[in-house]
Amino acid sequence: MADKSDKTEAAAEPVPVDTQTGIFPEFRRLWNGGEHRRAVELAQAAGKLSEAEWAALLAEFPGIVDVVNQ
Repeated sequence: MADKSDKTEAAAEPVPVDTQTGIFPEFRRLWNGGEHRRAVELAQAAGKLSEAEWAALLAEFPGIVDVVNQ
C-alpha cells in the first residue's frame, strides 16, 4: 500500500475566461477612465465572480489590490 506522499499532484489547469464579455468591458472602461473605485464596486456588485475571473482582472489590472485595501 503506497502512502499519500508517493502520489504526485497534478497542477490545476488555468480556466479560460472570456475578457471581452460580462463585466470586463465596463470594468475596463471605468478603470481606464480613472474611476478605479467604481470599477471595483462593479466587480463586487456583479455577484460572485469566479476565482478565474478575479485572476483575470488581477492579471490585467494589478492595482485592484490597492483599491480594495483602501
